[in-house]
Amino acid sequence: MIERPDTMSPSFSPERLEQLAQLEGWHSWFIGRRELIRRLLHDRLGGEGRLVLDVGCGTGLMVSLVGREPHRAVGLDLRREGLVAASRRATGSDFVQAEATRLPLADATFSLVMLLDVLEHVDDQAALMEVNRVLCPGGLLLVSVPAMQWLWSYRDEAAGHLRRYSKFQLASLLSQAQLPPTRMVYYHFLLFPMLALTRLFGRRSPRARDFEERRLPVVTTLMTWMNLLEVRLGSRVSYPWGSSLVAICQKN
Repeated sequence: MIERPDTMSPSFSPERLEQLAQLEGWHSWFIGRRELIRRLLHDRLGGEGRLVLDVGCGTGLMVSLVGREPHRAVGLDLRREGLVAASRRATGSDFVQAEATRLPLADATFSLVMLLDVLEHVDDQAALMEVNRVLCPGGLLLVSVPAMQWLWSYRDEAAGHLRRYSKFQLASLLSQAQLPPTRMVYYHFLLFPMLALTRLFGRRSPRARDFEERRLPVVTTLMTWMNLLEVRLGSRVSYPWGSSLVAICQKN
């Protein structure tokens, strides 16, 4: 898993944020996950205009993709640097500087809230309580988190992660927040053996992380193809593991 350029964590320097913004454009992990999110949301959002909130919006890529007509997206993040970059990328969208656990937004406002690689950085129970508050009745939450605590490595520490999640832990947390998952899937299954090796060898050093982020054209193309294939097959296959968990939830 590549950490998302979400700046809810103070561990993200402006330089690292810029690095991650560039990775979003070409790295196979980001490309595959965007396609997974698109497929999960396609039928659920429908053609009617919806108000969408991206908590921990980072550099604004998902705001720019989801906030297209007929939908309107609002990006929220703690770091000003991220919001400045996001406002350039997603022109016409609104942005708010705030914490994920204290949303300065009205109750029952949004039809969809996205928490993409955010919960592992914050008090997850407090963040989900706030999400529940700002969601409309029947509103949707799209959440992604790093999976499997035994994959913990230097990458998690450098990104300011507090935890990784099991499927049971995430499902229980969401249900307690009255946001029960209607679908939960693993992501990064086909490339999982290679990723597990880099995590085991990258427990204490940034070398494995830096190697993963090198742009090697043939390797990058192959890995992107594998991630996209995994996503396409995911409508018919339930993967037993992966480095990330992605869930769609609905407010009770």
